[in-house]
Amino acid sequence: MKARNTAVLFSAFLFLFCSCGFPAGANYSPQAVTADAVTAAEPYADPPAEGVALPEPSVLFPDTVFRITKEPTDESVSPGGGAWFVAKAQNAASVRWEFVDTYGAVFSAEETQAAYPGLIISGADSEALSLNNIPLFLDGWKVQAVFEGEGGPLTSIPARLAVIDHEDPYSCVLMRYSRAFLYGPPSLEYCRTNGISERASACSGVAYALWDIDENGVEELLIAASLPEESDYRKNRVFDLYTVADSAPARIFCSSLSTELFLLNEGRMLTVSGGNTFLSYGIYHLSGDFLLYDEVYLAEWEPDDPGAKVWRHRIDSSIGYSDDNPIAPSDALQAVDRLCALTFLPALTQIY
Repeated sequence: MKARNTAVLFSAFLFLFCSCGFPAGANYSPQAVTADAVTAAEPYADPPAEGVALPEPSVLFPDTVFRITKEPTDESVSPGGGAWFVAKAQNAASVRWEFVDTYGAVFSAEETQAAYPGLIISGADSEALSLNNIPLFLDGWKVQAVFEGEGGPLTSIPARLAVIDHEDPYSCVLMRYSRAFLYGPPSLEYCRTNGISERASACSGVAYALWDIDENGVEELLIAASLPEESDYRKNRVFDLYTVADSAPARIFCSSLSTELFLLNEGRMLTVSGGNTFLSYGIYHLSGDFLLYDEVYLAEWEPDDPGAKVWRHRIDSSIGYSDDNPIAPSDALQAVDRLCALTFLPALTQIY
């Protein structure tokens, strides 16, 4: 009987011990056990199972890859100034620099040097290209590095060269148009990629005028057709309009195939734009290097019924009121004719 009681008491003690855990104060927390196990673990040295491939270390650009590591950056200089262009490539056997004119034609350093004898070119076969005594005519040209290596040549991103005459800030704009007509009227694509008006592609020559439109003491530069074929108000069309901001030319407006710009009296300007469903005549005035909207005569119609035009007269709400109600077509056309009769161009000087 006594032995049975002893066994029962031992079983009860064992149950209570397992239920309550280890004695208080003993360092047997799960965290400590885990940390000790990780610290004491030996490195896993068993070979992988047969047929299981180990992952290769990730290398984005191995040292043996032929690639460009630095692209040249754009430079802006004054006529007669100098510029540096730097490009680098990994595992390149050689490098040469090329020049790209505004037509996209590519020239070697030797060919460019021969075309512009005053230009000084150094390092044409090294990673650093040096240009000195840069002429204005190189405005808008680009330079690119061509690296030779395993797998064929690699060409860098072309870096653009801007040549700006701050004493005569409009000179680079005039040179841009002169160059565009060097071989006849430029193509539409040339106009779009060389920063000149798309309208230039439809005329045989261009001219310019200087005119202080807002009478603030700064003459704006106007580019227009030198031999306009039109006989109505469109003969006064302005292709490009620039002013001077921070001693550099700042474009105010550039006509496209769907928009036109005209000078009016008292420093105002007229824009004419149209599409498949609208035709607008907007009146603006010049403020600094921005055109501010005053009012517009707008015709809207359905593409399936061009004769059903609805004319509206909108006035800038910032001046206190706005009239956006339909107006009679006869009143709108009379107002438009009056605006077109006010267009003019100052005396022009031929560019090319």
